Amino acid sequence: MKIIKLKSNGLGRYDDVSPFIITDNKLEIKVELPNYNGEFYLVTENNGKSDKRLLPRNGTVTLERLTAGELNAAVKHYLKGALIREYKVEPLLLKEVDGNLSTLPEIEALTRRICGLECAFKEYTESTEEREKTRETTFNKRLDEARVTLSALLRFAYDDFKNNVYLGGGSEKDFNAKYGLDYGKGENEND
Repeated sequence: MKIIKLKSNGLGRYDDVSPFIITDNKLEIKVELPNYNGEFYLVTENNGKSDKRLLPRNGTVTLERLTAGELNAAVKHYLKGALIREYKVEPLLLKEVDGNLSTLPEIEALTRRICGLECAFKEYTESTEEREKTRETTFNKRLDEARVTLSALLRFAYDDFKNNVYLGGGSEKDFNAKYGLDYGKGENEND
């Protein structure tokens, strides 16, 4: 027997989500009904076949002619013919095992969600790796462009230093010393 507990947030949950075997394609369900006036109906759908049953006050009903697939259910509370509240019950997965059916509530949905999360994580990882490669390639390309530009600028500055009468001219050593470009000397001083 499966027991459905109705929650105040409008959901119905099975008391035990572990698999079990159903014999003769029947399932006995007990719905823990609240102490409200009115009638409660159990509305089920199994592979396109719908069924609506009035629940007795003890809440026990037997579903028959179930087939492998998903069993969707809802408990509806009516008072004087007006729908007061509907409790959506978690789906129950029915599987055939040696001619009988076994039920796995929520497991199929969780399996689908896990597969979806695995695929999303794999895509995210691949896209992250691609972005990192693109970022590294772009960084290296810009660094090379900066080196070429800086080298050209220094060549231009040295040529101007050497040929400009107002700067006094001189050798490459003089240029490096005057403008603080003697890298080797600066590194040795810091050691």
